[in-house]
Amino acid sequence: MKQEFHPEFISRYKDIFKEEEFNTFLEYCSKPLKKSIRVNISKISLEEFENIAKTNNWLLEKIPYLENAYNITDSELIWKSIEYFCWLFYIQETSSMIPPIILDPQEWDIILDMSAAPGSKTTQLANLINNNWLIIANDISGSRIKALKSNINSQWSYSVAVSKLDWRDFWNYYYEYFDKILLDAPCSAEWSMRKDKFNWSIDIIDKLSSLQMKMILSALLSLKVWWELVYSTCTMTPEEDEMIVDFVLSNLWDFVEIVDWEVKWLKTTPWITSWKWEELHPDCKKSKKIWPHHNDTEWFFIAKFKKIAKINTDFNKEYFPKKSQEKILKSKDLKILFSQIKKRFNIDKTIFKKLSIIKKDSSLTIRTKYWNSMSTLPNIHNMWIPFWEEVDNKFLLNFYSAQTFWKYADKNIIKLNKNNSEKFIKWLDIILDNIELNNSELWQVIISYNNIILWTSLLQKNNKLKNQVPRENIKM
Repeated sequence: MKQEFHPEFISRYKDIFKEEEFNTFLEYCSKPLKKSIRVNISKISLEEFENIAKTNNWLLEKIPYLENAYNITDSELIWKSIEYFCWLFYIQETSSMIPPIILDPQEWDIILDMSAAPGSKTTQLANLINNNWLIIANDISGSRIKALKSNINSQWSYSVAVSKLDWRDFWNYYYEYFDKILLDAPCSAEWSMRKDKFNWSIDIIDKLSSLQMKMILSALLSLKVWWELVYSTCTMTPEEDEMIVDFVLSNLWDFVEIVDWEVKWLKTTPWITSWKWEELHPDCKKSKKIWPHHNDTEWFFIAKFKKIAKINTDFNKEYFPKKSQEKILKSKDLKILFSQIKKRFNIDKTIFKKLSIIKKDSSLTIRTKYWNSMSTLPNIHNMWIPFWEEVDNKFLLNFYSAQTFWKYADKNIIKLNKNNSEKFIKWLDIILDNIELNNSELWQVIISYNNIILWTSLLQKNNKLKNQVPRENIKM
């Protein structure tokens, strides 16, 4: 792919590098990106994944500065694999995985992913805290939130709740509420020129930088004192990067300081100290750029801030929590449910001890118990993972939950051969031969291939497996 560069794009960056390096930079801007994946350690360990990769002859290259990420040198097989279908790994650009690492979330942190959709970094954050505490994933667009929810469910990120609030107004609802905030801001996304033809525009840059200033101010107001915020973009423009940092440090120097950061084996550089004859705050150098030709990745800008004092504000909005309509199952109902789970799949109730199960109409959902006291938070659209559904006085294990709890099931599992498994993940029904199972007991079964749970299915009288995979999850 030969990229055509806007003249102003050239003029902006040509003085940053020596001529030879600038030519290399432009070469990489036109060079296709490597494919990279992040292993979903909520579902599979790195050792298990590497064993599967070896068995399948996948050509993987470990990314040295990321614990559970790989470049793929021959991607044809892996994208058609059952493991991909089952969300054992997630396609994510390499540099995109760095901001959550820099945020360094810990178990017991209350975390905000302020501009979260489609959920790449949200689900990575959930992996990093082992789903042990609380994450709010916010976005402003209904269509983007749909994709966000799908990723949260598919990757079993049950520590995440989804909210829909305007980024600029967010602090009015969650003033000084969060321990850690990730603001991966909407940006001009210059990195995408490594994927496709790119229409570069200074007008878009100016418009976005104005929004980004309002977003980072709202994020800082939402952050607790002495806690941290990571600001990132996937672009190189000073207006969206260093000048946002300069805006914060020059206007909020009594309240916020910038924190230096590094990742071993990852090459980064500080960038400009002035732009368009304007001197920037000297601490801007603590923010860093990830350039395409240094690590053969897309480019990213990352700055980390610590809030050191309460920011003066005319905050006067009072939020009155709504009354929760949820029904959290108590011991009597749980006893009935767990007995059904035990009878059907031999899954022991102890694996659910840190989870709450909530009844919603005829469905049951599941989430971390830590969300129970926060179910009345404003504009929360989703704070649960589908678990079981009641149909004809029977409970059906939800397909998302089946993929998660498969390790604990040892009953009513049907093992498919390669041919049938490939039919299954293409949403084709299957007729099975020689089934030695009692169909009346096995109305719902778990389907597996090569010790990987594909999904759930209904086993009908003619030994037909009725596929329960939602069509939107078909990737093949």
